Amino acid sequence: MKISWFLFICLIVQFAIALSENPKRIYTQVLFRHGARAPSNSLSDPAYLANFPRGLGELTDRGFENSFRLGRFLKTRYVDSKFVDGNLKPRQMYWRSVNKNRCLSSASTVGAAMFEDPSRHLYVPVLTEEIGENLLNYDQANCPRELELIKEKCPDFGGSFHPWTIYEEFIANCLKYTHPVFKQYPFHTIEAHINEYKNGIPLPPLIAQHINEIMGIYVNVTQFITGTGNHHDPRMMKVKFGNLMNTLLTDIKNKIYMDKEEKHKSDGRVSRREKLAVYSTQDWILMGVLDSLNVLEQTVGLDKYPEYNSMIIFETWKDNGKYFVKVFYKKEEITAEDHELIDVTKFVRNCKRERCLAQDFLDCCDDYRNKGEAESCEASDLKIRTTRSSPPNNIRRDLHVSEFSGPE
Repeated sequence: MKISWFLFICLIVQFAIALSENPKRIYTQVLFRHGARAPSNSLSDPAYLANFPRGLGELTDRGFENSFRLGRFLKTRYVDSKFVDGNLKPRQMYWRSVNKNRCLSSASTVGAAMFEDPSRHLYVPVLTEEIGENLLNYDQANCPRELELIKEKCPDFGGSFHPWTIYEEFIANCLKYTHPVFKQYPFHTIEAHINEYKNGIPLPPLIAQHINEIMGIYVNVTQFITGTGNHHDPRMMKVKFGNLMNTLLTDIKNKIYMDKEEKHKSDGRVSRREKLAVYSTQDWILMGVLDSLNVLEQTVGLDKYPEYNSMIIFETWKDNGKYFVKVFYKKEEITAEDHELIDVTKFVRNCKRERCLAQDFLDCCDDYRNKGEAESCEASDLKIRTTRSSPPNNIRRDLHVSEFSGPE
């Protein structure tokens, strides 16, 4: 009888230990690139217009379809697992999009797939940029710090970012990136060919023959513009991504404090009930976040772009009273419901392990985050600080929305 009681108590203790050591996901942040889209400024051939029925820069049928597939994957991972309620409770989530149609459409499509219900039409509430705020974008036309950094390498820059493909061509020339292909297909036409190709239109034979070299040049131009990859520059990265990195890290910190039920003052936007934050973004933003974490080479590489519908996931977990963060990447455009993510946690600066202690993760990126919105665009040179670069009135649309269009 004594032995039986002893065995029973041992089983109870083992069961309690198992429960205490069962990891619990407490917070998730998801950032994905929008789906396949049309070229931004022009088509290489008017005959291709039928392939892009929604117009320049907008999602294609392929873009909607693969965004829906991405949503089905997130449904399996976070809705079917009961991490978030399948009835779609907005207070459990924060959906945010770059203020561009292709990003907003992608967010809506991903959300619809996550909460697909044959008897109800459920749609997530997607927020975009508020006036004067620069979480996912910023007023590039009025950013003296960026102008200052560009002029370090390209002193002849006149301050105009419009049209974007011409600005890219200027940077390519400034960096002396040349190729015989550009004699027949000028650099500013490459963006159209790339996005046409990604939507099933064959490349011209000459470009196809040299596509890896052309893409390498094109990627390097964007890396200079963003301060990432082969042109890694934390100063420019703070301009482009500093507020986003600060928000992502601050929200993790606040969520941990709230989970501990400690009476710390919250200095972020995350709420106690919020479990999931979703950001519908662009390729250059994903590049910036990955490079800020020091995992760009292990995920995308230094000679490629993030594909359409590629995705970064931060998951914050609690295990036996300790908190840790996991970082995953999905590089493919097409997403299976059981898609295998790339776990890059151990490559994140400061981490060096597959379960990164939360404090180590929060200390990963001090050189790449801003503590205040004004910090990112404030020039160090007084002359530049007082001279703002403004486009002509006829192309200056919403000043709180970036003119950055890029290859995304």
